[in-house]
Amino acid sequence: MNCRLHSVTLTLTLLLLILLVGCGTKGPVRPLAQPLPAAPPEMTLHQQGDGLLLSWSIPRTNQDGSELTDLAGFRVYRQSFDPVEDCPDCRDNAPLWRLVELDYLGHTQRRNGRLFLLDNGLEAGRGYSYKVVPFNRWGQDGPPIERRQTLAMPPPAPTAPKAKQQDSGLLLSWQAAELPEGMKLVGYQVYRRRPGRAFDAAPRNDKLLSQPRFMDSGFEANHSYVYAIRTVARQAEQVLESALSETLVVTP
Repeated sequence: MNCRLHSVTLTLTLLLLILLVGCGTKGPVRPLAQPLPAAPPEMTLHQQGDGLLLSWSIPRTNQDGSELTDLAGFRVYRQSFDPVEDCPDCRDNAPLWRLVELDYLGHTQRRNGRLFLLDNGLEAGRGYSYKVVPFNRWGQDGPPIERRQTLAMPPPAPTAPKAKQQDSGLLLSWQAAELPEGMKLVGYQVYRRRPGRAFDAAPRNDKLLSQPRFMDSGFEANHSYVYAIRTVARQAEQVLESALSETLVVTP
């Protein structure tokens, strides 16, 4: 009888241990009263061709002012609207458009404490609203930052890019496009990439180019480079960039 009781007790003990192990919490345990990340300090939208380039700064602090050390990424929500009839402020049901994880940026580019994400293939005359929400490694969201813009007809891209080798570097030149009425030329931006890669979000030139030429340098031997140029024009209060020009492949 005592052996049977001992066996039953042992069995119940083992079952209890299995249940306790099976109910254990997997993954990191969230600390109590964990501070939430602050919103990105600044965000911009900039039209490039038929796309909008989103750019926002990475927050460095939590909402309580403490140092932000567990930022995991951002959720980006997007909705389109008719700028005449629609009202993005009247609803808050924008679908999740991109999940930007800092450990795996994918098509998002990071430069000087900012993130860049291009949304292209958009429709001229439509409005587009974006909301960027930071989240920490515990999955907790901070407050959002929001911007919206109506897509305009972009200026035409430059044409006939060419390159000429010089002692001081590579001289790029191109033909300026004729701008439609109501647009004023502001300048040009030059973009460079390696074959098989995407163009950087930031242009190659440090300052906006006022003339259709650019001297480039900083090449690796026996490597090819791909160039394209954008027209920058002002229309009313908006500064717009054209789509990329046809590309030029150069091996300095």
